[in-house]
Amino acid sequence: MDKKIKRNREAIRPDWNELREARNKQEKQTRPDQFLTPPENAERIKLNTTFSSIKQKDLTTCIQSRRTLRKYNDEPLLSEELSYLLWETCRVMSVKRNATFRTIPTAGATNGMETFIYVYNVGGLKHGLYQYVQNDHELAFIKSGEDLEEKVDEAILGQLRQAPVVFFFTAICPRSEYRYLFAAHKMLAIEAGHACQNLALAAEVIDAGICPICAYDQTKANDLLKLDGDDMFVTYCATVGKK
Repeated sequence: MDKKIKRNREAIRPDWNELREARNKQEKQTRPDQFLTPPENAERIKLNTTFSSIKQKDLTTCIQSRRTLRKYNDEPLLSEELSYLLWETCRVMSVKRNATFRTIPTAGATNGMETFIYVYNVGGLKHGLYQYVQNDHELAFIKSGEDLEEKVDEAILGQLRQAPVVFFFTAICPRSEYRYLFAAHKMLAIEAGHACQNLALAAEVIDAGICPICAYDQTKANDLLKLDGDDMFVTYCATVGKK
């Protein structure tokens, strides 16, 4: 068997008895910061926490109508709709001393994920890259530029297709490794999957759809968001737009 295939199989089937033994031998460490601080001078945008204009749908309807959507019409997303997607997908519900509870399961409440978005066509928001400040339900504007659309499209291997928004889910490895060591990486991948599924169902509520993207250029995606590619890197992407 190819060594890479074997290694990757091992990553998603960790031995929990071995993990317990390793944790018993682990030296006391300082818990990593649970939240990523935006750039100091970044413009911060407060998002909606109530959604009076959004007509809710039942879960069964959302599950039945969910399909991967690769073509979008020219209609922009409303800022309230984007706020709703972030609220249901990525927000922090409560924080305790050693735990962060979110709308998605996160292994041991370690909060191993941060979210960035590219805004192409959202009413009331300027074109650019944003960090979602999950503990404050805010957006921090981090990047603009005339060639940004081209760079985003290159990072996701030509799959932008004029989507109004692109979500980038990123792994923060030390947060999960602190508790789960070599078993953390399976959980980080699963966490991104939980978030993307929430995004898909929330998009159905606003008559939109998403295209989950695993095939992207890892180096270009990391560089786009100024991630180090080691402790923090992109794990999953999704374009979002109206049907």
